[in-house]
Amino acid sequence: MLGIKFSIPYGDSHIVIERLRATVITPKQVLKTPNEVISISESLSNPIGASYLSDVVDVASKVSLIVSDVTRPCPSNKIVPIVISKLLACGIRKENITIIFATGIHRPHTKDEWIKILGSEVVNNFKVLDHDCRDISSLTYMGRTSRGTPVEVNSSVLNSFKIGIANVDPHYFAGYSGGGKSVMPGISSYRSVRENHKMMLLPGAELGRIDGNPVREDIEEAASIVGLDYIVNVVLNERKEILGSFSGHFIKAHREAVKMFNDLYGVTVGRKYDTVIASPGGYPKDINLYQAHKALEVAFKCVKPNGVIVLLAECREGVGEGKTEELLYSNMDAEDIINFIKENFDLGYHKAYAIARIAAKSNVFIVSNKIRESKLYKKVGDIDTAIKYAYEVVGDGDTLVLPYASSMIPKDLI
Repeated sequence: MLGIKFSIPYGDSHIVIERLRATVITPKQVLKTPNEVISISESLSNPIGASYLSDVVDVASKVSLIVSDVTRPCPSNKIVPIVISKLLACGIRKENITIIFATGIHRPHTKDEWIKILGSEVVNNFKVLDHDCRDISSLTYMGRTSRGTPVEVNSSVLNSFKIGIANVDPHYFAGYSGGGKSVMPGISSYRSVRENHKMMLLPGAELGRIDGNPVREDIEEAASIVGLDYIVNVVLNERKEILGSFSGHFIKAHREAVKMFNDLYGVTVGRKYDTVIASPGGYPKDINLYQAHKALEVAFKCVKPNGVIVLLAECREGVGEGKTEELLYSNMDAEDIINFIKENFDLGYHKAYAIARIAAKSNVFIVSNKIRESKLYKKVGDIDTAIKYAYEVVGDGDTLVLPYASSMIPKDLI
């Protein structure tokens, strides 16, 4: 549709764009939000491809709840108390329930962040810990996948019933978040994650693809080796409210969540545009450039070759990863970085590779005051200046606005 004024999520607020003639595409509007508690409870009572929890756990069981970290929008504070209540009803003792944050290679949390994510009642009454992918003493080796990825996971989950709790969103090389990602990269070693993520250089590792995706297939093989017993995966709206909850087998339930996501957020773009203005959808999806990059991937699918992408991302924590920052702020241009990473792949570098692939074929402007200029993109302080720069590159061409790019799938352009 055409309009002259747009309000785009940015951090905890919005940026208003005035006097802009553009097409805006947003996810399907859900007029009525389901009762979130009922949705979660019903999914636990109707597991997909798995037995009822009451049939597989008992008073002697130990349970590990593997929950998303602060960089994800998953409303664990809504899900975890319901899951715990269900477990307690099965006779499991409080001291046998551990909550572990699936930080992957991300930083640890503060206790205030634990409380923000889980709620004070959960934090004060249950064992909570952060995964540390670099702490060798906390990891156990469990074998290798058929692709050779070492499977090393946090030892605290061993000999327990493992439940992954996450939301489903598009992922730029694993297809989608959720499912087995609670284990790989969630609670895996740095070495394990590096070998898995290296497969992003292979054909099929792309946004919105599951079948034939080497990264996703390796993730699920690793989760099977570890024994991810159960998941609770949710689909959210742009206000981070739960639209659907899917519990049960870590692959079968995940696929149903993906199906719902695509039904709600699969959009028809129709053609590519000269300029695409995209937001990840606000905090926490724009907490740093490492996370906000996901919106770039969707925008890249929608922009013409050598067109302009304007990313509106607060990036309150800057780039968010040291090695990504190292390459972004180096003297290397996009092609240099692509060639370097093909020979020197490492975690952190992989995100710079993804951004470089986009920068090599389009012009990227990022509206943020928390990051520095890079040879891969131009940092701009405000949206009006970014639009002015865009017009200097492509002229007053056709413009597309994606206010929730990280939560959309341009199904006709993939």
